[in-house]
Amino acid sequence: MKVFLDGTPFLIEKTGIGHYTENLLLALRRADPQLQLGIYTISLRRGHRLARLAPSLPDLRVKGLNLPANFLYYAWWPRFGRPSAEDLVGPLDILHAVNYQAPPLRQARLVATIHDVNFLRFPDMQSRGINRFRLTLRSLVERSAAVLTDSEFTARELEELGLAGPERLRVVYPGLHPAFSRPPDEARAEEVRRRFGLQQPYLAYVGNLHPRKNLATLVEAYALLRREGLPHRLAIIGGGGLGQLHDREYRKLLARVEEIGLQEAVVFTGYVEDEGLPDLLCGAEALVFPSLYEGFGLPPLEAMACGVPVVASRRASIPEVTGEAALYLEDPADPAEMAGKVAQLLADEKLREELVRRGRERARIFTWEEAARRVLEVYREVAGT
Repeated sequence: MKVFLDGTPFLIEKTGIGHYTENLLLALRRADPQLQLGIYTISLRRGHRLARLAPSLPDLRVKGLNLPANFLYYAWWPRFGRPSAEDLVGPLDILHAVNYQAPPLRQARLVATIHDVNFLRFPDMQSRGINRFRLTLRSLVERSAAVLTDSEFTARELEELGLAGPERLRVVYPGLHPAFSRPPDEARAEEVRRRFGLQQPYLAYVGNLHPRKNLATLVEAYALLRREGLPHRLAIIGGGGLGQLHDREYRKLLARVEEIGLQEAVVFTGYVEDEGLPDLLCGAEALVFPSLYEGFGLPPLEAMACGVPVVASRRASIPEVTGEAALYLEDPADPAEMAGKVAQLLADEKLREELVRRGRERARIFTWEEAARRVLEVYREVAGT
């Protein structure tokens, strides 16, 4: 079976979709060595970079196409429906759209992963590029033989919005990056923390700076904690993948941090490669994840795998992922509640130990091996093999 996945997420710093695509590719290869895998990109300025940025995978077919993506996806293809994916990349059985877009197909079957629909729920928070997905999402879902979602929450979202019925929806939970299963190495972790200017003790947030991540409230809650004498720094770990939206949000957060005099206490690490992330997480006293909306929400699971207790909002898919292994925020927009929950966690050693125990157990449930097995079932189902 010949399967091509959209490799566009590899052209920028990897965020959630990039991690999803890379880990799925690697797990599919382990699950079925006979599967013929390929990735493609359509990008006028960066398509030629795909061969250099693609995952290191034996026999992976790579097609970096220097073509005007926005013109094709939003003007040409909706009107003319050609050239097809087969014309661009050659014969294939399955095209897996992991990034909300797909060329027209002649005979191949389309499988789409819809990670979330935050651009429909929060249109005012988006970059222009992300908001374009609203124009083609319905068509993408209607063309798909099967629609994968990262959570039951997102599957319900698609049903409630009238985009897909249960007969085509398949929930496939992502897994954890292999870096989170390696044995801890304190010397290595200390070196990584030093590189990013982090000194213990500290609280951590992991993710990008999108407004729905609710970092403005986190900064206000942290200010309350510092006024109560908390010695911990706050590490805002991650960034990238949002273009001008990232820059705008970073400037707003930094301005507020400086306004309240916490510039020496709040550390913005910027983008962190996969291999270094566990070393930064394992040194944290807690992960605070106040996001208002997630299609899955991987950072709490990553923290749990590192033995770090989690304070998280009880919104969207987050409780589905973290189960009984997190201390929840009922109103993540309330800085006082957030500060109180963090203070409670830091003061209650028994609570911390229990959440760490539950978290390690919870993290073991989500594996890329299981995800790949489920995805292969979908490929074979829609291809009729």
